[in-house]
Amino acid sequence: MQSDPLRQKIRDLLWQKGLTLKEASAAIGRSPSYLHQFIERGTPRALGHGDAETLAGLLGCKASELRHAQAPRRRPQKRRRRTAPPPGAPLVAIPEMAVEAAAGAGALNEEFAAEKARWYLPEAMIRHEGDADPGSLRVLRARGDSMEPLISDGDRLLVDLARRIPGTGEMAVLWDGSGLVVKRVEVLPHEEPPRLRLHSANPDYEPYSCLAEEAHIVGKVVWTVRKC
Repeated sequence: MQSDPLRQKIRDLLWQKGLTLKEASAAIGRSPSYLHQFIERGTPRALGHGDAETLAGLLGCKASELRHAQAPRRRPQKRRRRTAPPPGAPLVAIPEMAVEAAAGAGALNEEFAAEKARWYLPEAMIRHEGDADPGSLRVLRARGDSMEPLISDGDRLLVDLARRIPGTGEMAVLWDGSGLVVKRVEVLPHEEPPRLRLHSANPDYEPYSCLAEEAHIVGKVVWTVRKC
């Protein structure tokens, strides 16, 4: 969905508190996916007064800071989403590039290489579930263990090249000045010059920062394909 300053503020506050969307949803008495649906998909369009009050107490702010001054405009109705593509649904080819996103130290790559394979995925799933244009997607292979347990060595990452302005807490593939990495991004806009702090999921790896102008954001990680 389009950028919403209030939703981004909630994401930033959760990040500062060290809370995931799932944990915060449970803390306010909602289903595990409630805040994910609200922030990522705009459902519901606005937080109810009770939810805003409870969430504000959790985040240490005023409830009024978590409510829109005006209710967001209703999004155009889409066709009813299917849980699975119907038989014979059109597939689209997503190129897998011959370059690996390093999810740990020592596995660095200098540039995108040639296409090495193609993944055929249902177009409806990409557009409706991933909210992405199939032509903007690429598949990359992860290396290393710094994003364990979220991403393991050899997992594939479905990356949306059209999403190059990640919000705090989002996972992105980027060139950090030394190599191509996949990290959770924390934006530090008040530093001069602006910097990004890059976080691993594995606690054995310390966060580090780089200049925002030096970080080339390749794209946002939409899905991961795990090895069994």
